[in-house]
Amino acid sequence: VSGRKMFCSQAPRGDVLVTTAVAGDAGDEGEVLTFTVPMSADGMRIIETWDTLGMRGTASHDVELSDVLVPDERIVARRPWGRFDGPLIAAAIHFMPTAAAVYHGIAAGARDEAVRLIAGKRRGHDPMETLPPVHRQVGLMDFKLRTSWWALMGALDEIGDDYGADAETMNTVNLAKRAVVVDAVEVVDIAMETAGGPSYYNRTGLPRAYRDVRAGKYHPFTPEATLYYAGRVALGGPADVE
Repeated sequence: VSGRKMFCSQAPRGDVLVTTAVAGDAGDEGEVLTFTVPMSADGMRIIETWDTLGMRGTASHDVELSDVLVPDERIVARRPWGRFDGPLIAAAIHFMPTAAAVYHGIAAGARDEAVRLIAGKRRGHDPMETLPPVHRQVGLMDFKLRTSWWALMGALDEIGDDYGADAETMNTVNLAKRAVVVDAVEVVDIAMETAGGPSYYNRTGLPRAYRDVRAGKYHPFTPEATLYYAGRVALGGPADVE
């Protein structure tokens, strides 16, 4: 196998890479193989590309494979080009709630920091915590945090413990992830607007939250792709098409 895999989180510390490659030509006749390969295998190289706006701690560098030997026993799944299969759906189902929870945590931390910065501060002659516009902003943050968390927990309750690697389950957790990441970005923005000028200082942690939380919109499915997929599933379209 030769190729280059982007976004390999924790690549400098990982022992095994799980990825996919196309056998044959890309297109309708192609077959996608999912396989595992040790990071120490001949032909494996980390390329330090992770110079990013945020989420710098994930160290999601590229990994280059140059004529890496992948024996048959390390091929864990095969699927037609452009189609979802069981392992890919299972990976998405387990990834989406976990990623959503991270971004929710970033937003919740930003809300708490904004409240801390407000305490004891004045706007004009009035303490900020007595101002109705500030009340509304904090209430709006709490509304978005609570409802998006309920969406995530509700999705997990809905699929239960005996869920399958199927389109219905993936759609459920994907919609919940969308609710969380969209609201998380808005909460961080509101937190900075509410706290005002002090939120621009790195020592508050809010600039880092501002950068990090935006990565949530890039994870598959993106917020827009989520809506297209949900609509296609609801209207009886093919659910196994990427």
